[in-house]
Amino acid sequence: MDQILKLNQKVQTTTSRSSCVVESLLGGGGQGEVYRAILGGRPVALKWYYSASATPEQQTALETLIKMGAPSDRFLWPMELAQATGTPGFGYLMPLRDPRFKGIVDMMKRRIEPSFRALATVGLELSHSFLQLHSKGLCYRDISFGNAFFDPHSGEVLICDNDNVAVDNQSKSAVYGTPRFMAPEIVRGDAVPSTQTDLFSLAVLLFYMFMMHHPLEGRKELAIKCLDLPAMKRLYGSEPLFIFDPVDQSNAPDVQHQRNALVFWEIYPRFLRNLFIQAFTAGLTDPQHGRVRESNWRSAMVRLRDSIIYCAHCKAENFHDAGDNQAEKKTIGSCWS
Repeated sequence: MDQILKLNQKVQTTTSRSSCVVESLLGGGGQGEVYRAILGGRPVALKWYYSASATPEQQTALETLIKMGAPSDRFLWPMELAQATGTPGFGYLMPLRDPRFKGIVDMMKRRIEPSFRALATVGLELSHSFLQLHSKGLCYRDISFGNAFFDPHSGEVLICDNDNVAVDNQSKSAVYGTPRFMAPEIVRGDAVPSTQTDLFSLAVLLFYMFMMHHPLEGRKELAIKCLDLPAMKRLYGSEPLFIFDPVDQSNAPDVQHQRNALVFWEIYPRFLRNLFIQAFTAGLTDPQHGRVRESNWRSAMVRLRDSIIYCAHCKAENFHDAGDNQAEKKTIGSCWS
């Protein structure tokens, strides 16, 4: 396989003029390749851009991010730009992700099975981290499965691919997000990424984590014979409908084919379900006022974690829904598992 950089090749950081040695290729994506490298005796990650992505605009954006610094240590933030003699383009250094951090896709495929307590901590850390990012006047642009990692035991979070972060409403980047996570107004072509569209993407990511299903994929998705671009534009852009919309049940989950959503929805307390209802009803049509803020998610995750009780018989985690009298009457002494 051809690589941009060769093993043991040296690159030089542009600010400190330090030498960095390439150790191995970690992977590649649409913009470039990521390597494990050694800088001053410690391992780091090195992203090197393909020629089409190594633009002056991208370099300027990275310089801005490096100067601003990371919102917190949860972000694998760009540290320094790098160049290499005889190799066109440029790259940047960032902290290397510890192997104990796993992707959300690992959970969707049941390669890992975190506890509800760990998941609530993940939700807390994600919402707090994006609040910190947005508080600096930045938007992430591409919140999705591939950019968030967590420790399945502790719930600690790491957020990667931060080179696409931009000043809110000022970037001309071509990065608009990941299909199924983009806000409806972006899918329709009515808006560009912003902190408001980040809020929608964050809500989708949280729903996936807790319900193991997409919030807009119900019977209407099952009825589509060919999920091509026009069909996706209708489902996620022009005609989005929450699978648990309290008024319109025409897109409710199918009992046979979409059981995950049906099973998990009933497990969680009403206060969490109400936030999801807001995010995918008012939040679909009113980006400015209808979407759930990061601080609201953060408070809900703290409350969710505090509501966990353990079954006296099987030790399974359950939720005490103190704010829902009807649910409490039905579930006192019962265990979902």
